[in-house]
Amino acid sequence: MKRLAIALSAALIVGLLGSANAAPSKLWEDPTGDADNAQGLGMSIPAGFDLVSGSIERAGANLNFTVTMADMPPSGSIPDGARFLWAFAVNSKTTYRLTAKSADIGKPDALAGNGTERVGKVDAQGHFRLEGNCQAGETVGVLQPINCETLGYITGAFDTAAKTLTITVPMKLIKAKIGTVIGPGSGDATAICAASACWVSHVAERSHSDTLIDVAFQTASYKIK
Repeated sequence: MKRLAIALSAALIVGLLGSANAAPSKLWEDPTGDADNAQGLGMSIPAGFDLVSGSIERAGANLNFTVTMADMPPSGSIPDGARFLWAFAVNSKTTYRLTAKSADIGKPDALAGNGTERVGKVDAQGHFRLEGNCQAGETVGVLQPINCETLGYITGAFDTAAKTLTITVPMKLIKAKIGTVIGPGSGDATAICAASACWVSHVAERSHSDTLIDVAFQTASYKIK
């Protein structure tokens, strides 16, 4: 009887939490050969910036955000020359933004007036972070900077053979659980891309929509199982 009770308890836990790993769910797609769509150059830039698709899957207590590109150089992308952004919302309420670069050289952000904790640090094997509380800053010249608070430095990987970029987000960092819905982001977190996700140039801790390389729009939501 005791063994039966233990077995039933285990089955109930598995039923509530779901399997340890769920199948990837594709949330957006983007045509190939348009990695200059904001520049009007008339040709794709084969430097790992041509977005193809984006998906999410649960792996235990984490969510893997995976982005597929049409091409990718050995470095994953131009080191510290461009960044990938993906804004997403949790239960249509809080919007977060993911930032990824194949390499990062920590430097102060003079316009934001913060971010000095990374000064002097170098991430040569990829740089990944979760951001939130994004707000438009005071206009400087013709530029209006977007300031986002760093909520955590997380893990990820560039797989040059598979032509993918994966960012791993602990569910607890975004207050997500089984049943939570991950949908398209909104507000200032999407201001640079003017879309859900994009590759954009990166200079001195700043990116601006005038230097977009490729953009994609999230058209589906993912319910964590």
